[in-house]
Amino acid sequence: MIEDETPFIQIVFEEVEEYGNAEHLQRLFNLMEAALIGQCGKARKEIDELWFEIQDHKEWLKIPPEEEELLLHHPNMCV
Repeated sequence: MIEDETPFIQIVFEEVEEYGNAEHLQRLFNLMEAALIGQCGKARKEIDELWFEIQDHKEWLKIPPEEEELLLHHPNMCV
């Protein structure tokens, strides 16, 4: 049944909220606005690209920082 399926844009929005940043969220809003003014094909392609970017960002978040990176962000921390 179609009512049981989650719309793709909702899934993208939830992923952006959970794993993205302010730039990702702004891009999503801009793309939705573009779709509303008649640029649906371009907006869909860009939303798909944003989806893959968020997935890459999620993977990046899983990688623990190395010692050098920790020292750059927290110079007073002993590693």
